Amino acid sequence: MSHRHRIVAVLALALPAVSFVSHVPSSRTTRTTISKQPSPIDHRRNSSPHENDVQAKDNSNRDISYGLYVHIPYCRRRCKYCDFAIVPIGKDQTHNIGFQQMDLTYRQSVVDEISLIGSTTPNKIPLRSIYFGGGTPSLAPLTTLREIMRALLEPDDAPFYLENEGDAEITIEMDPGTFNLTYLEAIKAMGFNRISLGVQSFDDDILATMGRVHRSADVYRSIEMIQEVFGEEDSNYSIDLISGVPGLTLAGWTETLYNAVRLHPRPLHISLYDLQVEQGTYFGKIYGDGRKEDSSTAAPVVVASSKSGNATTHPFLPSSEDCAFMYRYASGYLRSKRYQHYEISSYAYVDDDGLAHRSKHNQIYWEVGGQWYAIGLGSTSNVDGVRFARPRALSDYISWTRELKEAYGKDVNAEPPWLQSSNGNGEENVGGEDDISDIIMTRLRTSEGLDLDWIAEHYDTSHVEAILGGFELALDLDLGERVGNSTERVGLIRLKDPNGFLFSNNIISNIFVELDSVEE
Repeated sequence: MSHRHRIVAVLALALPAVSFVSHVPSSRTTRTTISKQPSPIDHRRNSSPHENDVQAKDNSNRDISYGLYVHIPYCRRRCKYCDFAIVPIGKDQTHNIGFQQMDLTYRQSVVDEISLIGSTTPNKIPLRSIYFGGGTPSLAPLTTLREIMRALLEPDDAPFYLENEGDAEITIEMDPGTFNLTYLEAIKAMGFNRISLGVQSFDDDILATMGRVHRSADVYRSIEMIQEVFGEEDSNYSIDLISGVPGLTLAGWTETLYNAVRLHPRPLHISLYDLQVEQGTYFGKIYGDGRKEDSSTAAPVVVASSKSGNATTHPFLPSSEDCAFMYRYASGYLRSKRYQHYEISSYAYVDDDGLAHRSKHNQIYWEVGGQWYAIGLGSTSNVDGVRFARPRALSDYISWTRELKEAYGKDVNAEPPWLQSSNGNGEENVGGEDDISDIIMTRLRTSEGLDLDWIAEHYDTSHVEAILGGFELALDLDLGERVGNSTERVGLIRLKDPNGFLFSNNIISNIFVELDSVEE
């Protein structure tokens, strides 16, 4: 596949997009770093090039190369912007026998997949991080979470172990209003030490517009409970916020950020996503033409019902111009509040000791050489240069795990599917010649940037020259910079914050065009 044809894939990586790559290694959103070489980039030299950035140390551990993602697909209902692999289950399923049976079946499928990894891997796999994403994992019964955690780590034949156990990051996504103190105490006892809280907004009207079930009162109560169970010093939680949603004004966005930094205890990490209107979603049907370029043309949308003929007025969709302002404002405001903007959508709080509380798990996706296992519906793994996507439909995933269990019961020497050339969706896995594309896309998401000396060492100088040629656009427009230019080292290139990140699609596309000429 040519780099020019991969340009479309870049669009899911940068603004404007609600991209849950930081949470869900799905077949649609994941961008991999397939090379198995460790990254040569030292985070200690990663102060942002901007004078108002906080100088910070990084909390990542470069000695461990594996992460693990577990997908729990349950949601109360599908949000109006969502096209992910989920299973809507309704509001209260405590006594719903149908849900209990489905959950038992899904749990067994996940455990079977874990067992298969163990039976096809000669040595236990060291993990830097575990991430339970969704969906809404906090809707899963505690028994399900316990059984999955036990299967991952506890038996003698369990496939994984925590390297530097006291320093391992174990995250679970939770939605406000879906858990209580008992639930939090239970997940703490299981070993979860980080919570990703799906806040999205503090405005009840905006939450309703997005189709979210919770309201702002649920957000504040959830954080109170996190503090009560984990203690103020150990309340390690991240929040997600979404910009560019229908009805959101510039003033509303500034208030959202103001409310976020005033939370107590403060979130140690904030992820900001700009809404992507996806085809097939509720918003896709309403705002199918996408955003207007400037705010003067953004207006409410009136849609007539095909059945009753009655018209419904939907809030305006913020323009591309307004979304760009929201992004720039967020970057400057959060950096002024001691949050390090270390990746396009990610901000880490820098504490008094100079430690930036980055997501250890998410950094694996953006590293050169990062590898991760993934388990569950619709998840995508990246192991030994092979990216493997599991089926997205629940029935297909359950059938797939049953077939695998039967097949490997007959032939224990068979190669596991996540190392084969086709994946659970019948698509071709990606590896090899596309490595450099993934490296460029993931590294230019980060404030560290792309190390050209590594490219020169693992590819050749013609690739470096092509990358520099494509990056000239960023240099000419003051959207990027080249660092460490000397006779001994080629140095690195990185996009500037915020405008370089904002136009990353264009810059990366330009680089791919130049790389095509090398491959031809």
